[in-house]
Amino acid sequence: MITKKFCPKCGSEDIQMVAGGLIGSWMCKNCGFSGSIFPEKPIIVSEQQINKKLKKKK
Repeated sequence: MITKKFCPKCGSEDIQMVAGGLIGSWMCKNCGFSGSIFPEKPIIVSEQQINKKLKKKK
């Protein structure tokens, strides 16, 4: 299953890692919320999208 992190405050998927490490720290580019706990939700990816990404990597 493929998942994507999202902001627990505003729901935006536009987030970035601001500090690494075992847990890491994330920040939402939309509302500015930051923390180490950003939930993940499953995303549906079609077989066509997967094949397209695999071809780009070669």
